[in-house]
This record gives sequence, C-alpha cells and structure tokens, in this order.
Amino acid sequence: MKTIFVQVNNDVPEAVSAGLQLQAFCADQGIAWGNDARAADLIVALGGDGTLLRTVHATQAFEAPYLSVRFGRLGFLSGAEPANLIEAVSAALEGKAPIESHTMLKVRTFSAAGELACNFAINELVLRTAGSHMLTTRVIINGHTFCEVSGDGLIVATATGSTAYALSAGGPVLAPSFEGAEIVALAPHTLVDRAVVTSRTDRIRIELPDPTRAAAALLFDGKPLETFRVRVTALEASIADEALNLVKFSTHTTYEMVAREFFRLNQAGVAAE
Repeated sequence: MKTIFVQVNNDVPEAVSAGLQLQAFCADQGIAWGNDARAADLIVALGGDGTLLRTVHATQAFEAPYLSVRFGRLGFLSGAEPANLIEAVSAALEGKAPIESHTMLKVRTFSAAGELACNFAINELVLRTAGSHMLTTRVIINGHTFCEVSGDGLIVATATGSTAYALSAGGPVLAPSFEGAEIVALAPHTLVDRAVVTSRTDRIRIELPDPTRAAAALLFDGKPLETFRVRVTALEASIADEALNLVKFSTHTTYEMVAREFFRLNQAGVAAE
C-alpha cells in the first residue's frame, strides 16, 4: 500500500477544498493517509512555495519526492496545477512523473566558544545587520579570502533561491540543475558590487571581523535562527549531501515562470493583458 503525507495551507480555502478532494481519492484508491512524512512514498504541499518550504523544514524528510501545488501567486517550485492534482498524485505514486532534483545548503554557525547550530536551507541563508550599524563581513572561499564588505549583510542562495530574495538583491537567475551557490551582498557600501557564483564543491566561510559591526541576524528560508544573544562570529556554508526532489508533472520551466511573473510574457513571448 502506498502512503502519502499531505500539508495544507489552511488559510487558503481552495487548498483546503483540494485537500478534502485528495483525501477522498486516497480512501477510494486504498492509498494510506500518513502522519509521518519520513515513512511516506510522496509528500504533497497544497498552498504555494511558502507552504512547501515550511513543510520541508517541519518534516526534514528527503527520501520521498515532494509535490507542490500552487494556490497562491508564486509557484516556482510547484509541480502541478490544482486542476491536475489527482492525476499528478497518481503519476507520482506510479513512478511516472518527472522528478527534478534541487540542491540545498548546509550551514554551520559559530560563536567564539564553538559551534552553535547546524541548519539547512532550500532557498537561502540571509546574514543581515540586527542593528542600526552596517555589518562587516569577510568572505573566504576554499580557505582563501575573497573579499571584505560592509553593508546590510549577505545572501548565500542555491539555484532554487536565485529567483527569491537573491533576485531582489540583484543576483542572477541560476538554472535549477546548477549545483553550486551564489553570494549576493545586501546594500553594500561600495562602488563595486557583483554577485559571486560558486561550485558544488566550494566551501564558503563568512566571518564577522569587526566587533563594532557584528550585530547580526540569521535567517534560513526566512525563518530566524535564535542565538540566545550569543554573538555569531562565523558561518560555514556548503552544498548539502541531501537533495530536495520535486515532482514536475506540469511542463512549465523556471525560465517560463520568470518570464511570466517578472516580465508578464506568455509562452509565445507576448505581453499578457
């Protein structure tokens, strides 16, 4: 018997209705409605990109693929339209739906006393000033100091996150299959501002060398890390061994989504009304 785990955004009536429809389908087809995502054959998120991110962080299950169905505005990670929900779930459980693998970040956070935490991020790590002063960061790649910059902070994003906060900060759009990361400065106090793209095997270390400009807040996919007033002195980011596998029953690509969401162009390259 196949098992699915379903997370519904209860603030979206259409998602709630779709969840009830899916539950009835599963009961009719003998598909178990599981309570443990780590034991599921398929994990379904009904809502949007935010719902999917919250689901992954809550379950931390990476064996089964995720199917995200968009009911909101943004759906870069969605794999099916609401009208195709049942068909997409059936195809995914039968192993007939395309799967797209997305890299994630593994981030270790340090204080002067040692390691504080180890977290993962699907979209991005954001290191930003927690006060009114600028934040001074030193970026070290593979043991070599690359740059030191003062400003509002830094973003380290995956290819998945390149269409999120990093895009707003001026970073490039990366192909979903790209396995490295990008480093984007937030409002840097400099006349030279360029994003840096790193490879899968690169090791990124970010230090806060100036104690007068080191009051920092850390966010992983928008969720803050509680450091209990302990001052963060460094972070180490690398591509995680685990990957996020997304069902892609729909045929839209990231480039089509970018064209539609940001340039209001349809598949024919014509501006939408």
